[in-house]
Amino acid sequence: MSGIKVTPSAIKTFEAMKKNRTHKFLLFEIKKEKVVIMDEKSGDKKENPDATYDDFIKALCVDKHAGWGVIDYEAKKSDGSILNKLVLVSWCPDDCGVRVKMLHGSTTNTIKSKLGIDKHIHASTPSDCEESAAKQLVGLS
Repeated sequence: MSGIKVTPSAIKTFEAMKKNRTHKFLLFEIKKEKVVIMDEKSGDKKENPDATYDDFIKALCVDKHAGWGVIDYEAKKSDGSILNKLVLVSWCPDDCGVRVKMLHGSTTNTIKSKLGIDKHIHASTPSDCEESAAKQLVGLS
């Protein structure tokens, strides 16, 4: 445990995403020793109704910048029905520095428990979090 806390506003926005499907995705980062929402508008369904999984990955996977993203992942199952799962992607590239990696790693479990998400992908390269990884995680491949 890093001692980093998730801000109440970040939890409130996530709960709205989970309950009311207000966002396709949310991005989180550490600022001033607290986990906050990085860019609330990028995954907002009103601001960006056509956001895709690729848009999520492009927004999350920034060089030398660690963070987390939660996507409301939607995929068609083989029987034609639609599967919706919240998936957490922990993004920590190799070039972000030792201190950032340690802080990020020790805060990931806090994020998972505060948000109550069990589906988790750890990624250090964009290929680690391609959509095929999400499909495999939710049992679709």
